[in-house]
Amino acid sequence: MIIIDKNKCPQDHQCPAIACCPKKAISQYDFDLPVVDQDLCIGCKKCVKFCPKGAIQEEF
Repeated sequence: MIIIDKNKCPQDHQCPAIACCPKKAISQYDFDLPVVDQDLCIGCKKCVKFCPKGAIQEEF
């Protein structure tokens, strides 16, 4: 499961990881905390590797 750590995500811009998701499983309203749709997510972890703040993480 991919999660977003609200303490690491600055939430002051459009999340750049949205564009790297091949299944469009990440969404964001305005500059709120991005949300991962677990039903769409295939667990490829591209977003985890892409996030410069380390806010997108794999939860074990």
